[in-house]
Amino acid sequence: MPPPGPHKTDAPDVKRRCHRCHGSGRAPCQICNGSGQVRKGNDRQGRPHFERCEGCFGLKTTRCRVCSGEGFVPG
Repeated sequence: MPPPGPHKTDAPDVKRRCHRCHGSGRAPCQICNGSGQVRKGNDRQGRPHFERCEGCFGLKTTRCRVCSGEGFVPG
């Protein structure tokens, strides 16, 4: 018989969906704001020159920092 008073149950930890990535585990890249490319300056004609983002490698998303890519956080 368990002792009287509060006791810990063996219920699993409750997790809720991550508010940043909405459960996908992927979030928009914060370096390129989800565009996949960053501006590196202008060319000789004065037009903007873009290169692939080094943060997401052009994929537009990175692993969510809030949930570490799991999609869920402790609730």
